[in-house]
Parts: sequence; structure tokens; C-alpha cells
Amino acid sequence: FFRNSPVPHFTHSRRYQSNPRPPPMTAKNLAAIALIALGALGQDITCKKFKDIYDNGTDLCETMWDGAFKVVDNYSAAYTMWFFDAINPNDAISQTLHPTGNTSVCNLDFYHKDFPTPEGENFTECHPWKQASCCTTDIADADGLNVAYGPGYQWDRCGTLSKACERFFVQEACFYECSPHAGLYRKWGGHACDDNDPGCSTTYNATCDEYSSSYIEGACQNQHNTWQMHQMPIRKDYCDSWFIACANDFFCAESGGSYFGCARTTPYPTPAPAKDDNSALTTELTATVAIVATFSAALLIFLGVCYYKAKTGNPLFYKPIEGKDHKQQGARFVSSGSVDNVAGAKA
Repeated sequence: FFRNSPVPHFTHSRRYQSNPRPPPMTAKNLAAIALIALGALGQDITCKKFKDIYDNGTDLCETMWDGAFKVVDNYSAAYTMWFFDAINPNDAISQTLHPTGNTSVCNLDFYHKDFPTPEGENFTECHPWKQASCCTTDIADADGLNVAYGPGYQWDRCGTLSKACERFFVQEACFYECSPHAGLYRKWGGHACDDNDPGCSTTYNATCDEYSSSYIEGACQNQHNTWQMHQMPIRKDYCDSWFIACANDFFCAESGGSYFGCARTTPYPTPAPAKDDNSALTTELTATVAIVATFSAALLIFLGVCYYKAKTGNPLFYKPIEGKDHKQQGARFVSSGSVDNVAGAKA
């Protein structure tokens, strides 16, 4: 999820699995990490509905990922994060926008492979990239994508998302992890960077990357890395659909809804109450059972009172005959009933 995040979860990086030396930890770095951690402990994230955080789909895609994407209304010049066609439609987009760009390598470097290769039959979550994927089955499933980068980067920090909403987060994660086209827009060293844009560079300088063994502190004005993306054009209709699907779900509203601003706050907020049809049904059923139980208890008490009154000579439903004691009345009542029964039998 480090489309535009300056702080990687480097212990899981493929780069550091192949290079076992940890990044240099200067006193300055340690102090900065300590300050961030202390600040996080004292904060609680604010959860709001998507529609109360973002104005529309464009705002969602551009703000959530801190400029990793830009929304474009010209669909012949914009990528889609998901497709069902046999041929990847993004191939044609890259040929149009970047005919000399190299998509035979995986330019992003975090969990990514070095080269896009086919995956097996169990590669189902991110299936559009099965034939040429920069990710593996190990990372490409919904649960794995959600937890891969630690609790601060989980998309359900404000409560369980609706399935329709969560699907877009899975699609975006698959796109970032698996698509070779995403690497063209690498912030530092990406082919697509505009030379007039000070926010990126077509050249990656390892001495500017604090997680590289070649890092030289203070040597560069900009900190480089190998995983950030910058201004990749995304179709407007895709982002609009994302906004519609998530409008009533809850999400972190910190930093205007920035995924990475949220990651720098408390990892475990109190989730917003989720609307769950099953929960509502359970509540209704519980209330019904309680009512029936109360009525049954009241009926048993009432019948007990009736029985007690009859036994003590003060029945609730007929008056005693004056001058007769309750035993005689009872005998008369039984006798009368017996006569009626006999008569009924003859009839």
C-alpha cells in the first residue's frame, strides 16, 4: 500500500530479503521514529462515512493515495484497476502514453517480483494478472493484502466494510502489487515522470534512499525509495464507481482521508458501528423471544392464582351460594358437571 508513503514496513520487503543488511539507523532516525510512535499513542483516528470525507470519486482516488493517482476523463489515456477481458486493456494505454516504457520488468520494488511471470491455477484473487503478474499467490489474497503492511495500513480500521466497498480496495491492492504498468509511474526512477515535475524523477539515486545500504545522510534534498507511485492516470468512471460502492461505509478521516495520514495514527481505533442486517434480525428475534417468555410466565402465575383461589373456596369465576360452605359448593359443582356430562353422552 505504499503508493505514496514515506515510511515502509521494510522487514517484509523483498529488497531486504535479498539484502540481509538492515537500513542504517542513525540517532536522528531513532528519534524521529520515537516521536512518531509517541504521537500515535496519544491520538485516536476519526471515522466518518466516505461521502462525508470525499466529495466524489475523483477526490477519493486522488486524496486517499496522496497523489499516487490522478483521475482522467479521457479513457483512451487512463488505466483501469480491474478488467475481465482476455487481453489487458492497460497494455494499449501504456503503448499510447509510453511507447518506450518497459513493462517486461516489475519496476516497483517491495513485495514485487523482478519480472512479471504467469501464476498457477490457485492465483484467483488477483486473476486479471494471472498471465503476467508482478505478485505471487502468497500476497495476492484479500486477507493477505489487507494485513501485509501492518495494522496501520488495514482498510477496515473503522469497522468491517461492505463487500461491495471492500472489493475496490482488493482491486486497487492487486493493481499495485501485480500490474507491471504501475511501475512506469514509480516516483523515483519511473519512466513516466515529467521532467518539469519536481515531485518525481526518472532517475533513482540510492544515496538518497535511507533504506539503501548506499544512503548518505544529507546528500539529497528529496528522499528516494523504490515503491512509491506518482500521478498515474486512472479512469474517472472507475473512481466514481468506487465512491458509490463505499459512500455509506466508514473510513478514517485523518488528514482529509489520506491512507498514509491514517497509518500514522493509533493502529486500533474504536470502530464505528456497522450496519448489519443479521444483527438487526438477531435483535428482533431476541425481543420476540423475551415477549413470549414474559407472557408465558404471566399466564402461569395467573393459572396458579386461579387454582389457589378455587382450593381455598374463593374462586374467581363464580359466586358462592349463601349458606353453603365451600366444600358443599364444590360438591354441587362437580355433581352438576357430572349430570351435564351424562346428558351430553346420551344426546
